[in-house]
Amino acid sequence: MTDARVEGCVIGSVLGLALGDALGAPFEGKRASAIPTLLPALELAWRDQPPGSTTDDTAMARNLVRSLADREGFDPDDLVRRHVEWFTSAPLDVDSLTRRVLSRAVRGEQADDAARRIWDERGPEVSAGNGSVMYCAPLGVAYANRPSELPRQAPALSALTHFDGRCRSACVAVTMAVAALICGEEATSAVASALGATADLEGGEELEFLVDAVGRSRPIDGPDQGFCLFTAAAALQALVDGGSFEDELLSVVRLGGDTDTNAAVTGALLGARGGVQALPERWLARLADRDAIETEARALAPLAEQREEPRRAT
Repeated sequence: MTDARVEGCVIGSVLGLALGDALGAPFEGKRASAIPTLLPALELAWRDQPPGSTTDDTAMARNLVRSLADREGFDPDDLVRRHVEWFTSAPLDVDSLTRRVLSRAVRGEQADDAARRIWDERGPEVSAGNGSVMYCAPLGVAYANRPSELPRQAPALSALTHFDGRCRSACVAVTMAVAALICGEEATSAVASALGATADLEGGEELEFLVDAVGRSRPIDGPDQGFCLFTAAAALQALVDGGSFEDELLSVVRLGGDTDTNAAVTGALLGARGGVQALPERWLARLADRDAIETEARALAPLAEQREEPRRAT
């Protein structure tokens, strides 16, 4: 039988991601100065969709959740298949780098090969977007009690669409933090685990700096607003600050920039910290597909409790 606390944190993380996405979507791309202090939470339309609608962040996260549950672990081929199926359904919004990769995958290329080639063609200056970070949190949920897998699995997930080393590092940080929170670690300990896991990776030192700097000494609403380390740092900063789910999500959106993705990742971490009971019910009531997302999340709880196999003596 699944532990009730763990199940609540699993569901809280997945629903928290979707809530953050829906909260931030109407303000995506805006400067902080253009976002009202009294934020109308889940009250505004997004691309003519009703309030509470979610973006590609949640769509790709749900693909990952379903794949993890159905395959009982990370299966990159199955995940790409689901992403391609979703992509060919003509979604309203697709991250630009993800679009390039999946367009090639539709034509038969291996996604990770396509991502590597695109990185080679475009160069690192424009290849460190947050399109893999935005949906990676469920991987940390599924491997919560097998965190030694994440420094290998998280970069592999990122490299399906975003090859850049900083993207891979950001995914390691987010998934390690989520795993620690699901296991009941305090928020500051979870942040330390995330930063420790990325200290020697590309962008690790910058990420540690940005956890203190984003939205303070380092604005994140400018031309480089979709930078993967901004998104990971904003979410980790929210954990360090220690406020409520609602207060921290609103604060992240008020920073402007890539508001839906920054809030989605933050929501995933804060939901893992406090569980589903920490999510505002009035927000959940407005969330599109709330019941379906919750059902899908519940199926991840048994995976979150799986532990690493003990090593055999030789």
